[in-house]
Amino acid sequence: MVRSLTTEAKRVIFARMEPGEDILKTIETVSSKHGVRAGQLTLIGAVSKASLGFFERESMKYKTFTVDKDLEVVSCMGNIASTHEGGLIVHAHIVVADQDGRCYGGHLMPGCEVSVTME
Repeated sequence: MVRSLTTEAKRVIFARMEPGEDILKTIETVSSKHGVRAGQLTLIGAVSKASLGFFERESMKYKTFTVDKDLEVVSCMGNIASTHEGGLIVHAHIVVADQDGRCYGGHLMPGCEVSVTME
């Protein structure tokens, strides 16, 4: 079933992350600080380590893997939603590339560390 909802953006929040910050934790912190209950996100920048996940249907769990080197964030997009308990869920996918153009992608997991900047 496809549900459609037409809304207009109420506001735009621009944030810049510093070296060493965890991308997922920072998104959660900024969202909470600004009272975000639902939103869309897009990121670009660079990381020194990428922690990615792949949802395995058989086990119904995320399998994670880490790419531990300098990488460009080619694309990162996702959404933010509030839970019934009042918390936030960030669901984002990220693609990173190394200096040879090899790309790695998956679900954004805790442990993705900003190297230069992330916006």
